Amino acid sequence: MVGAAFYISPRQRSGSFGGLKVAKATFVLPRVLEPATGPIRRLEVEAATLREAVDALLSELPQLRVHLFDESRQLRRHVLCFVDGQGSSLAENEVITDGTEITFLQAVSGGSA
Repeated sequence: MVGAAFYISPRQRSGSFGGLKVAKATFVLPRVLEPATGPIRRLEVEAATLREAVDALLSELPQLRVHLFDESRQLRRHVLCFVDGQGSSLAENEVITDGTEITFLQAVSGGSA
């Protein structure tokens, strides 16, 4: 089954976009997050910055917070974020554009050679 896709407009959540142009971005959510996302595999949001997009995601799926972020709102050690295929630490409040794709993945580590 292909996961469901959902859309969140800025009118469905509170907050200001600070005068920046609002863009549509899509989160791609891996199956490993299914306990927190259910059938949702793609979630489209409108936001001006990457941080606002993440806030919109967490507003819709608050249970994701503990899977993706630690208590200091930093990405967990073994969570990777990619924005349009490029690694991101989410440290910068970068502006997003229409069609931006944001993906969270679990890093694979451990084992021996």
